[in-house]
Amino acid sequence: MIIDKLPLPEDPTPTEAPPSYDTVESNPPRTSTYPTDAKSSNPYAPPPISPASPSSPGQSLQGKGSIARSSSSWFAFGHTARTAKEIRNTVLGVVRDVVQNTDSDVSSSLSILESCSAACRARDIPFGTILQEKSVEGHSPLYWAIVKRPAAENAPHGPDLLSNLMEMAAPLTQATISEIRLACLDTSDQTLFQQLRRSPAFAPLEGTDQILLGASVPPDDVDVEDIPGDEGAFTVSFRIVAFQKRMRVTKHIDLEFIARSRIWRLRFLIVENARSLNGKSYVKGKWLVVLSLLEHSPPTWIDSRLLIADPQTLLQQECSETTTSNPLCRKPSSKLKPTIELRIKTHTVQLQSAGSIDVGASLDDSLMGNSLQYEGSSYIHSDGSLHAKLEAKLVRNDSPDCIIC
Repeated sequence: MIIDKLPLPEDPTPTEAPPSYDTVESNPPRTSTYPTDAKSSNPYAPPPISPASPSSPGQSLQGKGSIARSSSSWFAFGHTARTAKEIRNTVLGVVRDVVQNTDSDVSSSLSILESCSAACRARDIPFGTILQEKSVEGHSPLYWAIVKRPAAENAPHGPDLLSNLMEMAAPLTQATISEIRLACLDTSDQTLFQQLRRSPAFAPLEGTDQILLGASVPPDDVDVEDIPGDEGAFTVSFRIVAFQKRMRVTKHIDLEFIARSRIWRLRFLIVENARSLNGKSYVKGKWLVVLSLLEHSPPTWIDSRLLIADPQTLLQQECSETTTSNPLCRKPSSKLKPTIELRIKTHTVQLQSAGSIDVGASLDDSLMGNSLQYEGSSYIHSDGSLHAKLEAKLVRNDSPDCIIC
């Protein structure tokens, strides 16, 4: 039992310490505003917390359910920790325990984190900074919250630890965003990566895109499918919102995804300053497609092609695959346009991260590619979106023949 004491005249202890665990446990946890999916709705086990330092947090772990019985000692920050440094060290240990233990109720963990946040506020300690420090085996708590997330099929519905940690930690530094990318890559979690890209804290849109789209996060759809086999084959389907308008105003559109243990970026861009690509020079105004590897990704060979089909062709394919009657499934009123095909491959050196070596193509490399620039292009869907598909293999191909076609 905790017995409060009257503050001495020069006692720096706050007059109101964070609430006891029994009080905290009765309060509802923070509700995240971050988007979640089935995988991200996972429970995280709050640990039985002790006032251990970050270097020795595991000694107090006693199993599921014991956290409520053993946490009263550290919740009395105001009685036992006389300095901000002591409170900070205690909070570091508590946060470590929260992301380490995975077999207790996540609601209790969130309540514990709320009390840590309140204790930090009382001493003007930035709790968000603590959550972004690499204080747990060389990584931040956010990294471990991603790495230790249960598989989607094992994740019950309920509060989400990762989303709430990100909300408490905001605004995220570039170093933290980089580490979140690494965690998604280490777990090959493309689904979570796309979910995070819809988070304003992780991937905010530029000001011009925000005004154009009336949104704060990228609205584009990116779906990855790994193809079975030993050649590192995969496909990526894209739906790019307001394609022409964004290209004309912002001059580029970036689409990021995880495939084959790498983070990729497919960029549509309009050349603003003369540049070279694949040994060719391009002048201002050219429309290019550039494929890059992003940080944490090992170099690789690649042979790929980007396909952009006439919407009528896509509709006919959908009609041939369905058995239900669809009033749109009728004979097209005009001849179908050929599919735009752009070859994107490495040549004499591997693709490398950090932008040192990119590969790509110009839209006019394909017969109908330049039509994407023109108003009323038949390749742009009625809602202004562009649908494209990337087919790739991580192999070297010195032949001009496409090995994935």
